[in-house]
Amino acid sequence: MRFNLRWKMALIGVLPLVFYVFSGIYSLTELVQVNKTMSDEVYGVSARSTSLILNADRDLYQAYSAYQYLAFGELNEEGAKVWNDVFSENLKEAEDRVNEAKAIFEANKLLEYHSGDGSATIGQLVQDFDADFKAWSSFASGELQSGKAAAKDAEIHEKYEKARTGLDDLFNLLDSYAKQQIEDSNEQLASTKTGNYIGMGIATLLLAALIYYLIRSVMKTVSAVKTRTRLVAEGDLTAERNVKYSKDELGDSLRSVDEMIGVLKRLITSISTNAKHVADSTSQLNIVSQESSTASQHVAANIQEVTSGTEVQARSAEETAKAIDEMAIGIQRLAENTSASAEQSASTAIEAGEGQEALGRLIKQMGEIKEVIGQLAVMIETLENRSQQIGSIAENITAFANQTNILSLNASIEAARAGEQGRGFAVVAGEIRKLAASSLESAGSIHQLVAETRGEIAGASGYMARTLEEVQRGNSRVEELQNRLSVIVAAIDTMTGQLQENSAITEQMSASSEEVNASMDQAASSAAANLERTESVAAATEEQLALMESLASAASQLDGVARELTREVNYFKVN
Repeated sequence: MRFNLRWKMALIGVLPLVFYVFSGIYSLTELVQVNKTMSDEVYGVSARSTSLILNADRDLYQAYSAYQYLAFGELNEEGAKVWNDVFSENLKEAEDRVNEAKAIFEANKLLEYHSGDGSATIGQLVQDFDADFKAWSSFASGELQSGKAAAKDAEIHEKYEKARTGLDDLFNLLDSYAKQQIEDSNEQLASTKTGNYIGMGIATLLLAALIYYLIRSVMKTVSAVKTRTRLVAEGDLTAERNVKYSKDELGDSLRSVDEMIGVLKRLITSISTNAKHVADSTSQLNIVSQESSTASQHVAANIQEVTSGTEVQARSAEETAKAIDEMAIGIQRLAENTSASAEQSASTAIEAGEGQEALGRLIKQMGEIKEVIGQLAVMIETLENRSQQIGSIAENITAFANQTNILSLNASIEAARAGEQGRGFAVVAGEIRKLAASSLESAGSIHQLVAETRGEIAGASGYMARTLEEVQRGNSRVEELQNRLSVIVAAIDTMTGQLQENSAITEQMSASSEEVNASMDQAASSAAANLERTESVAAATEEQLALMESLASAASQLDGVARELTREVNYFKVN
């Protein structure tokens, strides 16, 4: 499946976002697990200490039962010794269990815990129990040794109940502590989860909106540039320029492309107009040449008649005068046509010069097009640098994941050393290793995506190279047009010289006709001279006819060049 630039940019933005959301959800899951582990640990601490307190209470009760047997039972020496051992052993076990529970309280910093409202702390309850326990045990032991235990049973029982009441209070406070810790932990977990979900939702929406805006802005400009350059390569210059451009390098590039198309459109329009003018001028010149050729043929025929009638000049003087008048009219018309041709040739030369200037501007604009394409190439190189930076970030993520994995391994080792106390931390360290492995896999995906993006950027660079080839091809066509226009200018210069020569010959013919008309009164005496003049006029007429045929050929060639120029210009669509 082939992804375009839009999808790849979207993936570059969305993949870290998805990874962020996944990490947040996974962290919340781990937080729930940690909370459960903490709850289990709290229950464990409470259960162990409660079990010790309950066992201490049982030992205390058994010690009191042994005291009852010793105080009121009828025991022999051996029986008294047995119950005295039971009494002493239970007292010691009760004291040891309370001291062990106290060590647990100190290890978990629970000695200062209380249920509120000025109630006693765990440490105070332990101290009170120690005092009451020692008071009861020492008093009971002393009375048993003195043999007065039965007499002071009520006082001993009161001290015993006071010591047991301390254990009951301690048991109830421990149960309250466990419930309160679990409730606080659950409330904090719920608050944290709500805050994290809201934060992830807001961050996801903001990042998604930002990614969408950036992709839309970049792709809009890239698509516009791509469409315009493709239309220019196809010869279509009708693309409308934007009303507003973004204030960045992409906007500047799009503005330059639009300005280039505008200048190129005006240039092609000017060339097309000048080509039409050249075609019209060559058509008129062709008509004038044909009329001049016809007039020259008519003059030649008249001169031939004058030559033939020179021998009978006397008899045909009136007819010769009429022929000379017709010849003068033809020469006048020829002079007018020659003058019009000269003016049209000058106008054509001016338009051809303007065409050359327009082609020069077109060549300059082609150079600006190359510069714009060079800027686009620089932008593509910038995109490649950005992709390299993203790759560097992915490498940093990989390094961070590796370090996290090492740290989690060290944490697992430390948790293993801690034994039962570090079991929950070992579970968290294992989950962190899984998260580090997931981070490594995501970093690999980012590496692959960056590599594909670099390939797409290389494709865009190839497209820019093809666009540059199209611009160079257009530049070659413009240079070909310039060469053909140079041929037109040379042909116009040749035609102008011929028209000037025709004008001189026409003036000479006019002067000759005036001389012929002036010598009609002396026709008889100047027949020989008149014959020579008519032969001179005939030769000049034949030369004029040859020049007119050359002029017609040049006009035809100029018309062909104008048609070729029009066909080349019509490759571009400007309307």
